[in-house]
Amino acid sequence: MARLDPSDYHVPVMAQECLDALNLRPGGHYVDATLGGGGHTSLILSSEQRTASPHDGRLTMTVFDADEVAIARCTERFADLPPGQLTIVHANFEEMAEHLQDRPPVDGVLFDLGVSSFQFDHHARGFSYRMDAPLDMRFTPEGPTAADLLNTLSEDKIVGIIREFGEDPSAKRLAAAIVRRRMLAPYRTTVDLRDTIVQHIPPQHHNKTLARVFQALRIAVNRELERLEHALESVLPHMAPGGRIVVMSYHSLEDRIVKDVFKRHSGPNGAPPLVKILTKKPVMASDEEVARNPRARSARLRVAEVVGSSEPLA
Repeated sequence: MARLDPSDYHVPVMAQECLDALNLRPGGHYVDATLGGGGHTSLILSSEQRTASPHDGRLTMTVFDADEVAIARCTERFADLPPGQLTIVHANFEEMAEHLQDRPPVDGVLFDLGVSSFQFDHHARGFSYRMDAPLDMRFTPEGPTAADLLNTLSEDKIVGIIREFGEDPSAKRLAAAIVRRRMLAPYRTTVDLRDTIVQHIPPQHHNKTLARVFQALRIAVNRELERLEHALESVLPHMAPGGRIVVMSYHSLEDRIVKDVFKRHSGPNGAPPLVKILTKKPVMASDEEVARNPRARSARLRVAEVVGSSEPLA
């Protein structure tokens, strides 16, 4: 089935935990909201092939990614599947609802919110401060780049981005330094930004601060938190009763949104619940997995089960 080396993208984090959380049903319809290199999709399809009996209906999937490179690679990777088993959609997960209108009810949806190793290591994207690259950070070719934001936003707006999305205590100092630097020359590359930051932060804090600032810019450029909340809300009307919503996040801001959306629909204040929360606390990767894959260290898995039909949200 697979034509491409899966090492092109990241090895799925908490793979078995995700499969268990989805509670795969023979003949069910499942959504991978973050296709990436197709790692989770491949595991779901392979699991179905191992467990289904000849009399069961065939599991089908609808998968989404805004990255045209991911779409092209996975179209090739899964080219040998039977027609109709896998529908690949080139769209951000915030647009899922419109593409699910004419699809069967969803028995499980998986969000893996991590940026793949392919995206980090593909230097032209500018996601990593460890590489000299254009300061872009967009998942798609549309919209302003990270350099555009740094070159045009007010100092107060830059403070807000670093403080809110990077949760860095040095936000004011860094924003002031960024504005002073752009008066000399506009930001163009990751090295431009990296050099500004390291000049104003003690050496022992370089890596942590760089990671926070680059994360903050990536979130702002791609409107990640806004899109996540919209996607979680909009997929609810398309879920089958008993369907599972499985979300793996990698920082506290994402995790907070997932937790809040699940809580909002779990019947607070006596309202009829739409979901039952199955993870009172987020599931974390095992020590063994973290040792094999350090990117698993920050992963948090939350799961909710749909308990009733939901009306379209206003």
